[in-house]
Amino acid sequence: MTGLVKFCAVAIAATGFAALTSGTLRAEECKTFGSVGSGLSKSVATLMAKQGAINISGARGFKPQGEAKLISCEAAGIFGAERKASVRGCKRRN
Repeated sequence: MTGLVKFCAVAIAATGFAALTSGTLRAEECKTFGSVGSGLSKSVATLMAKQGAINISGARGFKPQGEAKLISCEAAGIFGAERKASVRGCKRRN
């Protein structure tokens, strides 16, 4: 009888371990994407830079993680204001 109990305990432990590790077998690949935006005003340049970074990550199959962040601000763009932004994007590897 004790042999059957030990076998059941090992089987339950193995099933639990398999359930815990099955989610970690599919790792995520993450990258940072950047973009430059320019506009007549600072707010337009910021919008263009942030949305550009989000669009680039999505076009490459990555899902943005959080909001895009401003990296730098300059007054040297084509239209007067230039902003650089980045966003981190991840996708599952199978």
